[in-house]
Amino acid sequence: MPVSQKSAYIPSNSNKASQLYYTPFIPQTAKATLLIVHGMQEHSGRYAEIAEYFANHGIAVLTYDHLGHGKSVKEKKDIGFFQLEKPDERLIADAEMMADHLAVQYPDVPHFILGHSMGSFITRCLLQKASHKFAGAIITGTGGPLPGIDLLRGYLSLANMIAPRHRTFLNSVFTKVNNKHFKDDKDFGDTSWLSVNPKNRKNFEQDELCGIPFTHNAFYTLFTVYKRATSRDWAAAISPSFPFLFVSGQNDPIGDFSKGVIVTVNNLKADGFQDVNVKVYPEMRHEILNEEIWEQVLNGIYDWILKHCK
Repeated sequence: MPVSQKSAYIPSNSNKASQLYYTPFIPQTAKATLLIVHGMQEHSGRYAEIAEYFANHGIAVLTYDHLGHGKSVKEKKDIGFFQLEKPDERLIADAEMMADHLAVQYPDVPHFILGHSMGSFITRCLLQKASHKFAGAIITGTGGPLPGIDLLRGYLSLANMIAPRHRTFLNSVFTKVNNKHFKDDKDFGDTSWLSVNPKNRKNFEQDELCGIPFTHNAFYTLFTVYKRATSRDWAAAISPSFPFLFVSGQNDPIGDFSKGVIVTVNNLKADGFQDVNVKVYPEMRHEILNEEIWEQVLNGIYDWILKHCK
């Protein structure tokens, strides 16, 4: 099935001076829509093949670059910096704006959202205020509550006020913490935690728009969104009938090697959520959508979407 696409820019609702780069993937006939919300230190271009898969299956997809990422920046020095005033709210508002932009093109079909890693936390925050706009959410590369996050946010709040654009030592700490369980790999490197798939890791390393260290501002924003998305009552404002699909690699350090994901799912079920599914793929790591089994993963997500289109 032919898929048409043409990238463009759209002014951010919360800051008209900024433009968000986005790409629609348009099938001949759409049975649903899917907004893809990418992770930290990457960009929407990495999801083109994934978007094409869904578009070829009759789902209209929109991908976009967050503020401070990819082609949504005016200058490369701005990668890894969001904004000084309420950056967390900005990311959530931008995701909602892109969801609305996609939905208005397809008013008569159900709308879904897929958030990965940092995008999973943005998605979970967006659902707190706008779950009624979606027929379901796919959450990948996510995690549960992070011990010590309040102390970390306190430090980052001060650092963000003093030197918001400084690229912090936390970048190397983040890499070391995520990588510590994979040092026995024969091809161990800084991106080992991302995936088992060496091709994916190489592509990430060679992509000039990926892996650029975060500033104090970006880490403060990340952990602010993370805290809001993983509090014990994070889903209190969402209807218990809302459908969730959590997808994770068993060896994803962001998900505490699937334990954080299972805690999140069990908490939702304990709170009365009636349609919560989880799929954990053995031995896979953080970027479950880019592992060598990616088609198997996408088939599972597609089947779930199709079920919830009825």
